Amino acid sequence: MSLASIRLRRAEPSDLAAILALERATENAPHWPPKAYADLLATPDAGSLTTEPATQRCMFVAETPAQSEVQSDFQLVGFAVGFILPADDVGELESVVVASSQRRAGVGRALCSAVFDWCRAQGATEVMLEVRSSSVAAIALYTSMGFTATGRRPRYYSEPEDDALLLRLPLTVKP
Repeated sequence: MSLASIRLRRAEPSDLAAILALERATENAPHWPPKAYADLLATPDAGSLTTEPATQRCMFVAETPAQSEVQSDFQLVGFAVGFILPADDVGELESVVVASSQRRAGVGRALCSAVFDWCRAQGATEVMLEVRSSSVAAIALYTSMGFTATGRRPRYYSEPEDDALLLRLPLTVKP
């Protein structure tokens, strides 16, 4: 599957089941309660690049053409969630989840870029994130996009226990 066949769009409430299925099937995903995703999807303009400053979160999904006879069918293969810290110019990349079959195809990078664009539109000048220190592929993606390590939180994650590596990206850098 080429990156050209990937479609990015804002998440919608009808995506909830597919988002939950993908998140539950992904070992290192954050595994938020289903209500957290439902609440996020119920927020108007949760994925719009032109939302009003009051919107604090965004969610984008990546889709590929489904393996079906209906040409207009797409299947969800990834999602990303962004957040703007209240009264701050710092965005946070809260979650990026990509189906294992789509990894290393540019889906994660495209989702991250959508969140960064949304953060810029909200006035953010940088983006931060936390990642499991054992997530070598994710760390490689983030550093290739210009993130730099700024700290570590020992034993931040559980099941399995792992440190959180703190990374930051100035939004003047175009990934």
